[in-house]
Amino acid sequence: MAELLGDPDVMRYMPGDEPWPRDKAERELRGIIAEWGERGYGRWAVVDDADGAMIGWCGLGYLKELDETEVAYLLDRDYWNRGYATEGGLASLRYGFGEAGLEKIVALAFPGNAASRRVMEKLGMSFEGVIHIWKLDLVKYSITREELLSTC
Repeated sequence: MAELLGDPDVMRYMPGDEPWPRDKAERELRGIIAEWGERGYGRWAVVDDADGAMIGWCGLGYLKELDETEVAYLLDRDYWNRGYATEGGLASLRYGFGEAGLEKIVALAFPGNAASRRVMEKLGMSFEGVIHIWKLDLVKYSITREELLSTC
């Protein structure tokens, strides 16, 4: 995970847009583990079936600033444009609406992150607008349980 979060290309569209040092990656991992205990959801490691290497993450995260839950995905650049983000995003939405009992899930991205926005649209999410959060302007998409069920 530290290697993934230390890659400048991977981190280009993350808040702060710079690679994370190992200690920040370790804090993030501890936060992911804690969120599972606190909320019953969080992010999963995405693993390459061929060699078992971690190639990214996907899942859900609570955004206290918005009091909403976000679907998130982050992949090693060698695995971009292969459908993994969409597959992981859909599994995350199903888990959120099924196991976690959520009614609405959002997604955030930099306006210029066309790849992430395409994933959100493939997931059936609707554009809500541009919001200002963490000193950044981000696009916000959302989907409700009923909207997902109507597309599956």
